[in-house]
Amino acid sequence: MTPVLEVEGLVVEMRRDRRAFHAVDGVSFALERGGALAIVGESGCGKSLTLRAIMGLLPNRGRLASGRVIVDGVTLPAAARGRGRGHNQQRRMSIVFQDPLSALNPVATVGNQIAEAPRHVLGFGRSASRARALELLRLVGIPDPERRYHAYPHELSGGTRQRVMIAIALSSDPAILLCDEPTTSLDVTIQTQILALLADLRSERGLSLIFVTHDLGVVSQVAERVAVMYTGRFVETGPTADVLAAPRHPYTSGLLAAALDVDSPDREPVAIPGSLPDPLRLTSGCSFHPRCQFATAECVTSDVQLERVGPGHEAACLHSDALSAALAAAEDV
Repeated sequence: MTPVLEVEGLVVEMRRDRRAFHAVDGVSFALERGGALAIVGESGCGKSLTLRAIMGLLPNRGRLASGRVIVDGVTLPAAARGRGRGHNQQRRMSIVFQDPLSALNPVATVGNQIAEAPRHVLGFGRSASRARALELLRLVGIPDPERRYHAYPHELSGGTRQRVMIAIALSSDPAILLCDEPTTSLDVTIQTQILALLADLRSERGLSLIFVTHDLGVVSQVAERVAVMYTGRFVETGPTADVLAAPRHPYTSGLLAAALDVDSPDREPVAIPGSLPDPLRLTSGCSFHPRCQFATAECVTSDVQLERVGPGHEAACLHSDALSAALAAAEDV
């Protein structure tokens, strides 16, 4: 079966201080119809830019240097920078941004914002667009949709605004939903509700999902596959259960060690030493080597690529076996 979405060799070039660097560097993946992929990593590793590049919504200082985005076997044309890919592409893919208060129009009612795509993309009339907006308000679990239709964004809670953002994303009847850290600013209870809503939408509507997050705690709730990103590259990909249970890249292991574990309240999170390198000062070899306890001289000079380490599981690490052995030994202690 043809994947609903294929991304091949995606490279996003950004500029800073009149110098160019690759903020996304050769990202490739396939998303099965009805499937879900989580992309995880620290802030600044290229997760959000990957979504924006797929949608054709890069900032003015960025450009798609190379790569292809293929939807249902059709290669999409390169988009004008910052202008999206036009109506046909918007009907196939929609995006939910992290901060709904800044993404929503403060001087338009939420009902009119939801109705905009049915009117201008799907060609609905005014009354049909309004009916569609009310239907979507109900679908995303917003009570009293007739009243909420006439509300402005500032009159709603953070969780309700995020539900409105999801309704807007669904309003063009997409096949693929891209979520850019949609639960980051929400409390745990509301976050759980939003994740449950996304799961229901996948089940009921057959949506395919890409979910960007820095929180490994939510990955197993939203996606069957996960891709771990560092300095613009995928350093580990595979089935979520396998990657979380037996990581084969030290960065993935570090992210897991740094996360809070509600099942082990006595375990203190351990931060990854150092920080993301400046993309203008990246050296040769594995970009994680300055922060990695397994790094050797070979890591500094070798061009490390993703390699198979298990069924459907890949890691870009010369010492994935040593990491696996170290984790196994730690469990035996």
